[in-house]
Amino acid sequence: MLISAGESIEGYRILEYKELVFGTAKSTEGESYRQIAIKKAQQMAEFMDANAIINFSIEIYPIKDNVQEITVYGNAVYVEHKDGRPVGGSKPNRVNLEAYMPKQNNEKSLIAKVQSSNGFRFVACPKCGTKYKTDVDANGEVRIRGFEDVDDDEPGLQIFCLRCGTKFTVPDEK
Repeated sequence: MLISAGESIEGYRILEYKELVFGTAKSTEGESYRQIAIKKAQQMAEFMDANAIINFSIEIYPIKDNVQEITVYGNAVYVEHKDGRPVGGSKPNRVNLEAYMPKQNNEKSLIAKVQSSNGFRFVACPKCGTKYKTDVDANGEVRIRGFEDVDDDEPGLQIFCLRCGTKFTVPDEK
């Protein structure tokens, strides 16, 4: 599985954009908890028939004492070499990733809590408190890097929390 922190992968052409993928693990799961979280994100991407992840990010949160939780996330994509050759590897085995997939519902989303710190603006998931740094694009719209709006029927930006899967609305910049 190819992984890139950038919006593309040098030498490859993106044929299809899939969905956001993520993985979480706690430091109590052993020294390789970072690899566990990355493997979960890769399995989620493979489940979607993706062969690469772009816009890949890692965030580590302190929980208590010396326990940390890591969250990795990015956009799953299907790529091929720029000369048209497919990327190697066989079709992945299907795995049950229901626990890691965001739960969709038809209810209106909750509104995120806005927080400011050191000149940066964050929104926090109303359910679990996970923080996301917000940016404002050239059109004045609030964005979170690596996230797309998941509900076109509701005004504003709605995302799924990477930690708990809750759908919430990011308030407009004011």
